[in-house]
Amino acid sequence: MTKPKLVKQVFEGRYEKGYRYLDRCGEAMLILEEVLPTETGKVWMPEDIAPTGAKLKCPDLEMSVAFDSYHLVVDQDPADATIDLSQVTSAVFSVLAARFDLKSYIRFGHRRFYMFATDSIDDAQKLSVKMSPSRDWPIQNLDGMHIAAADTTTLYERSDASQGVRISLKSTSRADAVQQVDPRLLQSARLLHSGQREALIGQLHRQAKREKDPLAGVMLDIDYYWNRPSKLDLGEFFTAAGRETDSLVHEATKAN
Repeated sequence: MTKPKLVKQVFEGRYEKGYRYLDRCGEAMLILEEVLPTETGKVWMPEDIAPTGAKLKCPDLEMSVAFDSYHLVVDQDPADATIDLSQVTSAVFSVLAARFDLKSYIRFGHRRFYMFATDSIDDAQKLSVKMSPSRDWPIQNLDGMHIAAADTTTLYERSDASQGVRISLKSTSRADAVQQVDPRLLQSARLLHSGQREALIGQLHRQAKREKDPLAGVMLDIDYYWNRPSKLDLGEFFTAAGRETDSLVHEATKAN
């Protein structure tokens, strides 16, 4: 069973009538430059301040905050920093809501990207088929061909569209990922006639690389959202998002 690694997460909050951004962007940035270091214990630096949008970043946490007259985006990439995304998001949104006098919210979305790491591109494609709910669609075999890789997206929503979650799954790889793993490295070193030590070292190196910085695997992209939330209750939103996302990841883990 392949355990997933959370590699990135993003929050987006869309709002209406954020016109005061143009007049109060500088004021909001000054406040955030004080609030964010207090909340996180790390240095935050302004990156862009323009009529089209403003941005701050924290190199130590690999996080960025960007906002304009219609939305806020908080990005954490990679997602293994010690800070809680909800903590930063709540602090920033509270400042913007007060400075821009926000009253109406269009959408809250918490998107998480999980990697189910594999040793090769070939393994990633095979795992995508195994995990896909539509691996036999529209037909299992076609003129001697079989499904080699899967790329699926499923959307769940309440009947009134107030809440939903979009789930996508596909194989992915970096340019330096190997196509296939040497079959000898897949065996126990004790079973090999020669090169046992080299094979064992290769196995350990491959496993460590896969866990720390996977070159290939299956990406599970889960976007949980609320449409037209009646109030700025991010605590409740993140609790619901975490509960639903954790459940989906658990089911996906069982399927591989």
